[in-house]
Amino acid sequence: MAIGEARIRIPDRITRGDLITVNAIVMHPMDTGFFRTAEGKPIPAFFIRDVVVTYGGEQVARFEWTSGVSKDPVVSFTLKADKEAPLAITWTDTKGGVYRQTADIAFTAA
Repeated sequence: MAIGEARIRIPDRITRGDLITVNAIVMHPMDTGFFRTAEGKPIPAFFIRDVVVTYGGEQVARFEWTSGVSKDPVVSFTLKADKEAPLAITWTDTKGGVYRQTADIAFTAA
């Protein structure tokens, strides 16, 4: 996977009103700026600094990250599935890269 490729995992079966766990991963090196190459050159800081979650177009969560987050970071949170709507996660890094992934929250028939 290349930098910025992302996946969102939601349960296969969702009923209106369920509290669901959402897990998302984005491929990113998350360089802290404290390390050097084999040749001794500094590796500049390059990390995701902002994560925004929207559900049905409304912001429901926001996370501010630092260089202390590991490579290919995972974000996990609980969401009350009260409507059928798209869930979108947008990651923004320190070089201006913006990565976005969506998943559709849809209810299963009873």
